[in-house]
Amino acid sequence: MLLAEQKALMKKKLIIACVLTALCGNAWAQTRDIGLQVGVNAPVSQTVRIGSDMMLGLSYGQFHYNGLGFRTGFQYAASTASINDVIGVPLAFAYRTRSRSADERFQAGATGARDAMVYRHPYGNSQKAASFLGGFLLNLFSEAEFFAGVTPGYIIGPSETPSKEVVPSRPTWSDTWVEKKNAFSLSLDAGATLNYSIWRFDLKLTPAIHYNLTNNYIYHLTSGEKGVDAIHDKTTPLRWFFTLNGGIAFRF
Repeated sequence: MLLAEQKALMKKKLIIACVLTALCGNAWAQTRDIGLQVGVNAPVSQTVRIGSDMMLGLSYGQFHYNGLGFRTGFQYAASTASINDVIGVPLAFAYRTRSRSADERFQAGATGARDAMVYRHPYGNSQKAASFLGGFLLNLFSEAEFFAGVTPGYIIGPSETPSKEVVPSRPTWSDTWVEKKNAFSLSLDAGATLNYSIWRFDLKLTPAIHYNLTNNYIYHLTSGEKGVDAIHDKTTPLRWFFTLNGGIAFRF
């Protein structure tokens, strides 16, 4: 009887120890950050010329000691492909490299600056100086982060109003506009982030590429000749987008 009680007590102690180890280990192993980002997004197309638009975002990430983690948040674009007010909730799996020491960072920066100086730039010394500075700063990052995921979202604004272009010297006219085909959107995302750590703060630089699965943005080009009934209508889906964001985050 006594032996059975001792075994039961030992089993309870083992369970409690495992739970405490898991909780303490998990708290020690995980790194969290929350931050703000601002940047631009632009359609990627060889035939359509649409300017870039500003976007704002709130980001939250959580990473385990082995670098694996996830990232989510909320983003708002004042305009995407000329359609106003677009919101999204990015959801991504991520991998973060180990933190580099200060010596490693400065050595990498010096190597990047040296490589920029060795390269003979065709636009002269001013561009070479910019390349030197860029090579140094880009290699000073403390960590690199790679992510892939999806962004479900919603397009609030209506389709763009057609804008007519008339060439006085030619008997032609053209209308261009972007149609919002669907309000709900979903995109595939992939990108990388360079972290520049200062104490518990991270300065971030994040380029990313996005593929629109739901075919939300349709570019229309309608053209014709004055006095002629024939009208040519060309449509181009805008599926690929590029974003470049910068921001600051706090680790805890």
